[in-house]
Amino acid sequence: MLLSLRGISKRFDGSRRPRPALQDVSLELERGQMIGVFGPSGAGKTTLLQIAAGLQTPDSGEALYDGERLHGMSSAQRTRLRRREIACLFSQPPRSHMGVLEHIAVALLIDGSGRRSARRRARAALLACEAEHCAGAELHELSDGERQLVEIARAIVVEPRLLLADGPTSSLSLVEQETIMALLCTLAREARVGVLIAAADAEALVGADPILYLREGRMLAGAPGDATIYQFPDRPRVAAADA
Repeated sequence: MLLSLRGISKRFDGSRRPRPALQDVSLELERGQMIGVFGPSGAGKTTLLQIAAGLQTPDSGEALYDGERLHGMSSAQRTRLRRREIACLFSQPPRSHMGVLEHIAVALLIDGSGRRSARRRARAALLACEAEHCAGAELHELSDGERQLVEIARAIVVEPRLLLADGPTSSLSLVEQETIMALLCTLAREARVGVLIAAADAEALVGADPILYLREGRMLAGAPGDATIYQFPDRPRVAAADA
């Protein structure tokens, strides 16, 4: 099993009383699978992904990556994993003046790749995301949809085994959401990457299986091995030409 979260609980100390962020949450993710988690703001989705990335330590329960406890690793080991095997996508990609190719290639350069090799791999990642037209731009010059495609290119350039995506389509149009989700589905299916993606609404998670509901830190339905627990209402597909 690539990622296994077992009975994860996490509590944050507020100004008045401790607030539970996660309560006894469990899920399992295999390579080639894409699991979706949805729920309202404050449900615990970001905390769940941060624990899966080794950025936070649970108060109880276990987070295992490839059978090894993440919170049993050293900080340096977890950092190395996030640079080489665990990629993260966020809802608000940067808008800096950094060039697109340089942004994508950063992790490769940090890991010791030569600049020419890193740029070549960055271009290949953009091509895989059908965003090669962004290669000569700076991040602030791109649309929201283009920036998210660049972020996916940045994530896949290191050939990760696990991709954690926190609301990557939250600010995008329906057509852009479908493009991003189709790309992530292809990444899971063809590159055998395990994808765990969180969103506020289940409708933004088309293609994920299972889709699990998180509310007030609890997984209200579904467990490791369950089938999809959320059924989408029928809705017409919006063609790009009609957008």
